[in-house]
Amino acid sequence: MPQKTVTSTFRIDEEAFRALQEDAKKQSVSVNTLVNQLILGYAHYDRIMKRFQMMKIPGSTFATILDGSSDEAIKKAAREAGESIGKVFTILKLGSFSAKTIMEGFRTSAGYINAFEYSEYQHVGGVTITITHALGKKGTLFIKEWVETMFAELHIQPKFLPDERAVIFEIQTP
Repeated sequence: MPQKTVTSTFRIDEEAFRALQEDAKKQSVSVNTLVNQLILGYAHYDRIMKRFQMMKIPGSTFATILDGSSDEAIKKAAREAGESIGKVFTILKLGSFSAKTIMEGFRTSAGYINAFEYSEYQHVGGVTITITHALGKKGTLFIKEWVETMFAELHIQPKFLPDERAVIFEIQTP
C-alpha cells in the first residue's frame, strides 16, 4: 500500500539547500525525494536512537576499535547492544518483540546505519538471513553475538554459517 503524503512548506538555510541540490544531483533524485529520505531517516531511526546517545562514526573507525578489542570484550558489547538497545529499539519502532520484528529491526538498521547489508531468503521451514559487512573477522564476531542475543530473548537458536565478511544464519519457522 502506497504511503500517504502531505504537502508542507519549510524555510531552510540557503547553504543547506545548495548542499541538498548538489547531493540530489549526484544521486539522480529530486531535492524533494532526498529531503523525504532524510526526514524518513530521522523518523524511523535517528529520533529513536537519540535515547541511547547514538554516535555516528565511520565504519573503518569501528573496525579499528573492534580489531583492538579482545573477543570477550566484543562479545560483551554485542550482548549489551542486543539485550538493551536492540530489544528496546525493536519495541519502540515496531510495537512488539518477535522474530518477525527482530528481522525488521535488522532491515531498518541496515538501511540507516550503513554498517552492513541485510538480505533474506524465505524457504520451506524457515528463512535464511545474510548480513554482509566490511568490518573483518571481529565484525563478524560482533554481529553474530548481537544476532544470537536478540533471538535468545525468544528462545530461538539461529543456525550460523559465519565468514569474515558475512553472518549467515537460518531461523526455523513453524
